[in-house]
Amino acid sequence: MINAAKSRATLGVLLAGALVLSACGAVPGSRDATPTQSTNTQEATMTVTQQEGAPYPADMDHLDDILSIGQGHELPENAEVLSVSPAVNFAENYPGGWGYIIAFTAQDQAIRNYVSNQTGHPGEYISGPNASQNRDGLEDVDLSVISDPWDLGFGGDAMLLLERPLGRGWLIIRGAPR
Repeated sequence: MINAAKSRATLGVLLAGALVLSACGAVPGSRDATPTQSTNTQEATMTVTQQEGAPYPADMDHLDDILSIGQGHELPENAEVLSVSPAVNFAENYPGGWGYIIAFTAQDQAIRNYVSNQTGHPGEYISGPNASQNRDGLEDVDLSVISDPWDLGFGGDAMLLLERPLGRGWLIIRGAPR
């Protein structure tokens, strides 16, 4: 009787462990920046959101596809992608518009190198006024939860939002019919 109860308890623990491991599994991106998925963003990856007119759903499974839209959409070296979500406020305010918000973390120097290489702005000078919630391109990110936010538009369809001190960032890619 005791051995049967122990066997059932052990089986239950093993099944629970297997469920947790399967829910946390992720395949990292294949781009040079090698973004990886945080295990804290399981809900974001389980919900597939397809915006009308958008080329891909706003989810982690389509990260490489999303980054291949247009020119220069990359992430800082060794960035860890936390989530991919749709730019719903932009889409509501701009008929036919769609967009993606890619939240990531990266090391200070990798972010500075990214700013220099991708935007033309010198990465050593990530300073100046804070980003404003009213700025075009930032309507889908709550700036009140970001300390000392800094933003820069680039490439015609992208916005980079960074938290200072450096570590967290958001790459916002938007599009619309021509």
